[in-house]
Amino acid sequence: MNAAALSYIERYMGGLFMWKKFAGTRKTFLPVFLTGFAAGILYMVFFGRAAAHETTLMSRYFFSRYQQVELASGELLWYILKSRVSFFTLLWLTGFTFFGTTAAFLSLAWMGAALGITLTTAAMKLGFMGILICLASGLPQVFLYVPAVAWLLQKICETSENHLWRGHRYGGGGRQAAPYLLVWGLGFLLLLAGSLLESYVNPMFLKLILKNI
Repeated sequence: MNAAALSYIERYMGGLFMWKKFAGTRKTFLPVFLTGFAAGILYMVFFGRAAAHETTLMSRYFFSRYQQVELASGELLWYILKSRVSFFTLLWLTGFTFFGTTAAFLSLAWMGAALGITLTTAAMKLGFMGILICLASGLPQVFLYVPAVAWLLQKICETSENHLWRGHRYGGGGRQAAPYLLVWGLGFLLLLAGSLLESYVNPMFLKLILKNI
């Protein structure tokens, strides 16, 4: 692609995402996440009450059955890891484009909304106890996932804003690509560690909590 074409893309397409110059720092991660979180809560309060009461998830029956089931941790690990790595890889690839920062912040808002919907559903089904159970279901892997996600999103934003997508004629894209490939490798290791905790440690911890509430 020649310089004129790249300039056209930057002027007419990149201009749609000018806001990312102000958003590519960790200082904006929390507000974006909380906005999604609030949106998830509001959605459930105004539009999701019927769905929350109809679902068997987050119900007393669901948790009573959960305590009786022996989970196949190996199969659970494979399912969780495949899901986490697939999403991360897709998001990581956007770092090679001008859309990287936008994708990172949209995914962060989506994570906030998903948490808001889940917590609100738990509260509607079981009250405060539902919220406690829901929070317990994130332990201990959340202590690894949260800093890992913040770091990975930061790297995606930085790489996208460094215009790696322009190629070597615009500042040594090849030299920048090598360390970004290492980001995927480290990201995979972090997700693997979190998935191991989620598959082998969390079920035991959650069953212990359920027995004592």
